[in-house]
Amino acid sequence: MVFEVIRKNTAPEMVVEQLLRKIRSGEIPAGSRLPSQRDLALSFGVGRSSIREALNALAVMGHLDVQQGRGTFVAAKLPGSDPSLQKLKAALKAGSLLDIIELRETLECKAAELAAERIESRQLSQLKQTLREMEESSDDYRRFFKADLEFHTLLSEATANRIFSEMLRFLLEKVVDHHDQFQTRLLSPDYRAHSIRTLKQVLACLEREDGRGAAEWMRDHLNAIRREIKDIL
Repeated sequence: MVFEVIRKNTAPEMVVEQLLRKIRSGEIPAGSRLPSQRDLALSFGVGRSSIREALNALAVMGHLDVQQGRGTFVAAKLPGSDPSLQKLKAALKAGSLLDIIELRETLECKAAELAAERIESRQLSQLKQTLREMEESSDDYRRFFKADLEFHTLLSEATANRIFSEMLRFLLEKVVDHHDQFQTRLLSPDYRAHSIRTLKQVLACLEREDGRGAAEWMRDHLNAIRREIKDIL
């Protein structure tokens, strides 16, 4: 006879389950700020990496709101039901996508700022053409996704910093790896419209050499995925 091996929950799963119980019971109220990752690690008796995985998963599922520079908060409006085991495992896996978004935010916001100072007219024309491609392919996600990646690649090249551009290319390769894994083709039409709208604003800032504005619009563009990913697990 062959039986499937029964495995104990991982530390991140156990952290998620305990936090969910306290959130659902109201012991941790909606809108409240969670302790730091360091303090949570001490309270649970696990490593910070396990805490980070758990918080990322809860953020993916819509139970937490991670605000850069401010901390992690319980969502003001919680999902209607507790996640299934399958969804929990998918959310833990998708947490790595949030790590990629975090790094993209750091690098690509700076890339937008640098590009505002250094971009050439030829590169501006290429970005405009790529945006037109995104608009024309909003109903064809593979075409849309390809054009979106092209925009970010062109922007990295406009920094005129070869090492910076190579780093961003490597990061975008990671984005492609996650593309099919997390079914990003299911992202809503509203998300696609938001992507186009924010990149148009980035482009407008580049044209008027507004580095700070370009960086902020790029941050808005990248953060949209955090709001959408819980619906595609």
